[in-house]
Amino acid sequence: MNTDDRASRRISFRQARLHAALATAALLAFGSPAAADTFRSWSYVTLPDGSYLMDGHSPVTDPSLWQPGSSVEFDSNNFARSQIGFDSLGRLEARIGVSGAWPVRGHVHSDLSYRDEGFICGGDVCGTAVPQSASLDIRLQQDGRFTEGTANFGVSYALWTAGTFYQFHFAVEQGEMALRPYGGFATENRVTGQTTFESIFIKDALDNDVFNPLFNLVWEDADQDGVFTFAYDLAFTVLTQGADLREELSMSAYVYGSPGGQFFDSWNSFQSTWVPQAGVTLSSPGGRFAEGPTLPVPEPTGWAMLLAGLGLIGLKARNCSVRPARAG
Repeated sequence: MNTDDRASRRISFRQARLHAALATAALLAFGSPAAADTFRSWSYVTLPDGSYLMDGHSPVTDPSLWQPGSSVEFDSNNFARSQIGFDSLGRLEARIGVSGAWPVRGHVHSDLSYRDEGFICGGDVCGTAVPQSASLDIRLQQDGRFTEGTANFGVSYALWTAGTFYQFHFAVEQGEMALRPYGGFATENRVTGQTTFESIFIKDALDNDVFNPLFNLVWEDADQDGVFTFAYDLAFTVLTQGADLREELSMSAYVYGSPGGQFFDSWNSFQSTWVPQAGVTLSSPGGRFAEGPTLPVPEPTGWAMLLAGLGLIGLKARNCSVRPARAG
């Protein structure tokens, strides 16, 4: 990658952070949304006559219209759709897909976002209080495909703790640049402002660009047909420092219709999984919850040893407290 390419990708990552900040500002302008308003999605297709086919749920209109799923379909080759929510295990899941072909020549677009302002935990809500500095394992996974042509896809995931801000950005653009993913994983100390950054690409011993093993990224076109499949699996650990957490996700995709029937993706998926340490449970008003492994229960032999130990301690204490009278 030359200097201009690296600079371009650094700028793109900064722009992703700016877009996330602007999205947050737009949400704040409407005030604190209710739990049902933490999810948004919006889709539209530009029709052959230049008009728009929309789902009527623009993210800049009345928050009461926000919804976790949207879908617009002109025909089987021209559609935009997205969906976001939690599965039965409390994992954040998102899907998005756009396709543009003849006769649609315009913009086909879909985006989604999610925000949760905080997590609470207590005996009446979570069942187990979160101790200070409890560990939380985060795992981000996605799979999908991308076709050569004029298209754009990006996902940005952000997590705030009391002391650190984490952000992951993955994007693919096809236009003047060669078709390839870019982005990375950044951390920022919220006290000192010190930042670190791991790029999706790193240099090998011969100064060639290779994928950073941190992301477990697979990007390939096995049959050389111009359709690339991709998948990544990023895992990292944070400290909850109580339950002072905030999470955001934004994802967008667009494509321009063409006679060749180019498309971005039919329906790719993203998943964010949280696993707290044993005995810890997290929940939020927006619907996210995560439960750590159950604390181990002592085996019967363990209970017997424990009770025997307690008995010996009690006997020793009794012998120490009862002393024979000394002869006068």
